[in-house]
Amino acid sequence: MSTYPVINSLVVLPFYVIPAWWFSHQHLDFSSGDVVVTAVVDVMEKFSASLLAALSVGVLYLALRRIAPRSTSLLISLTYGMASSTWSISSQALWRHGLTELSFAFLLWALLRRPAAAGHVFGAGFALVLAAANKPAYAILAILLFIYFAREQRRQLGHFCVPILMIGSLLLAYNLHYFGRLLGACPSLSSPAVPGSALNQYQPSTWNSLAGLLISPNRGLLIYIPWVVFSLWGAARIWKENTLKWGRYLLLGLAVVLPLHARFGSWWGGWCFGPRYLTDLLPFMAFFLVPLWPRIRASRWLRVAMAAAVVAAVWVQIVGACYYPRGFWDGRPVSVDADPRRLWDWSDTQISRSFRAGRAEPQLYYQLWTLFDLRGAGNRSRPANKSEKP
Repeated sequence: MSTYPVINSLVVLPFYVIPAWWFSHQHLDFSSGDVVVTAVVDVMEKFSASLLAALSVGVLYLALRRIAPRSTSLLISLTYGMASSTWSISSQALWRHGLTELSFAFLLWALLRRPAAAGHVFGAGFALVLAAANKPAYAILAILLFIYFAREQRRQLGHFCVPILMIGSLLLAYNLHYFGRLLGACPSLSSPAVPGSALNQYQPSTWNSLAGLLISPNRGLLIYIPWVVFSLWGAARIWKENTLKWGRYLLLGLAVVLPLHARFGSWWGGWCFGPRYLTDLLPFMAFFLVPLWPRIRASRWLRVAMAAAVVAAVWVQIVGACYYPRGFWDGRPVSVDADPRRLWDWSDTQISRSFRAGRAEPQLYYQLWTLFDLRGAGNRSRPANKSEKP
């Protein structure tokens, strides 16, 4: 059984119906190293991940259109999709982040609907239960928004709870049946990613880990996605003005979730490009730009600063999507999991080393070519891939 929560697999299951049907008629052995099997599996993973990421951009645009002009909504949505880890992480492989981002974009769409609109509270509950099922830490957001609806819209509280109770009970029953635990195979917050490794001796304080998530040169959110500085400013305005009654509850939830990510045994997310764990929160970071956008447009200096931050973020994401893992920063000269102090090394950053190493081999292109190259049918063993991580 997979140690990952099952909800991600269930969501992408419809995409795999045709490949599964084709496999069943070809009688292919998944353990044989067959090059066609490998190509189909890799291509489908990339397709599914990219589709989830693209859907989150579209849903976020629809959410922002409820409170912002079309041009503003489009610019912010493109910034979220192209100038953030949504591109370099969520769209690259089937991590949990793509589904979580889609869930949070849908949550914003539901919360920003007119209060009288039928089903908006149900949609909020549905989005939150998907996010919490995918990553249990986000149950905190569900609890705080439950308190909001209980205080502000008590008559619709039942609509909020129905999807949570239905989907949540099914997933808890699944975990109990297969793993004997309500949370399934999910590790505790303090569990190291690599049992028996140096992580057992490396236990940084929550404050050090939180600083690493935000400003470390090799995982910091503000380093890889500098426009988030404006998002933090916008979040402060949402708290101060309190025009959205649920805004403060959402901010409180994020203020609790962020230290929880810092408490993970490997807060840097293992071998990856940039702030993998905080990628989940990017729909909110994009939303927080909305209250600040009129002020950015009105000030020449703020426009220049925002444009520079977005351009820098786009370049970083190009490095992550097209150059990484060239340079093998995660593993050389020593694995970052074995020596997490490398995360603070400004003289040898993941971004600069990946870029200097040149563009990565287009393995997905080669695999697609294999699928359509009938001449390769005679040689079905998997070729050596010199660009893979050691």
